[in-house]
This record gives sequence, structure tokens and C-alpha cells, in this order.
Amino acid sequence: MSFQFRYEKILTMKEKEKDSAFHEMNVFKQMKETAEHQLLELIQKKDHYIRDSQNMMRNSLRVTDIQEREKYIDFLNRQIERVKKKVSELTRELTIKNNVLLTKNQEEKIWSSWREKSLEEYTVKTNREEQNRLDEMAVLRYFYHKN
Repeated sequence: MSFQFRYEKILTMKEKEKDSAFHEMNVFKQMKETAEHQLLELIQKKDHYIRDSQNMMRNSLRVTDIQEREKYIDFLNRQIERVKKKVSELTRELTIKNNVLLTKNQEEKIWSSWREKSLEEYTVKTNREEQNRLDEMAVLRYFYHKN
């Protein structure tokens, strides 16, 4: 008779929940990294565009060109703010997902330790039963050889 943990299905479910939470956290982490990279690119693009505009202003520019450049800079600023908001939201979501993962890890550890304790109790019980059978056999042999 082999050991069977009474709540093996629950333990398996907890392990799957932990794996799922880990996967979700990694997805949000990648999304956040992508958004941060996008933000960095927008900031660099804006800085580069401003430098180019300053260089072009040293030469003469038409008023319409200056207005177009200002509109484009405003557009970039709005894009930067939008992506900053997205990064902030993803950071918040990532924190939530991390807390969920920690909770799932703790639950899985509790069930795993309970399984280990149950296995230990089962091992002690089977060893004790085996020792009792061996003792009984020894007593029977003793009386059989004595008579």
C-alpha cells in the first residue's frame, strides 16, 4: 500500500494557481518593460526633435514651420504623458500580481508542508506496523522452537 495524500487534488490545484499567477506576473512585467522602452524612445525622439528645431531656428524659419514644430512637440508631450500613465498603471498592476503570487506561494507551501507531514506520519505508522509484525513473528518463532 503506497502513500496517497488525501488532498492531492487541492495541492495540485494550488500549484497550478501559483504557476498561473507567476505567468500573469511575467506577462505584466513584459508589458511594463515594453511601455518603459516606448517611453524612453518618445523622450529621446522629443529631445532630438527639440535639438533639431533649435538648430533650424538659427537659420530663418517660417512662422508656419515653427507652429508645426510646436504642435508636433505638443503631440509628443501628450504621447509621453499617455505612456507615463500606462507605465504607472502597469506598475500598480504588477504590484497587485506580485502580491497575488506571494499569496499563492504561501498557500502552496502550506499544502506542501501538510503533505510532507502526512507522508512522515504514514512512514512512521507503516514502520511501526512492520516492526509489530516482526516482533510477533519473533515471538511465534521463539515459542515454536521452545516447544
